[in-house]
Amino acid sequence: MERLLTKKDLAEKWQMSEQSIDDYRAKGIITAVKGLASVRFTPQHIAEIEGIKLERFSPLERRRLEIENEKLKLQLSKAEEIIAKVQTLSTGHIYLK
Repeated sequence: MERLLTKKDLAEKWQMSEQSIDDYRAKGIITAVKGLASVRFTPQHIAEIEGIKLERFSPLERRRLEIENEKLKLQLSKAEEIIAKVQTLSTGHIYLK
């Protein structure tokens, strides 16, 4: 996990004053992490503001998850077919009585 950025870190990164960072916060342009005693920013939030798209998963992990998702969709489809057959059979059984 990446460390949180201080106001000073962010000011240096963006080559501006800490007062400018405070102004951005006041305008709602950037949001500090809530619940901390001091002002800190997540690297992910700053990257989003900078227009950098962060990938949550590596390409291999993404592919593994896509394959797993397809398998689960297939299992769900088969389970729904079985449920439909059971409902049909139970409905037919009720009418036979």
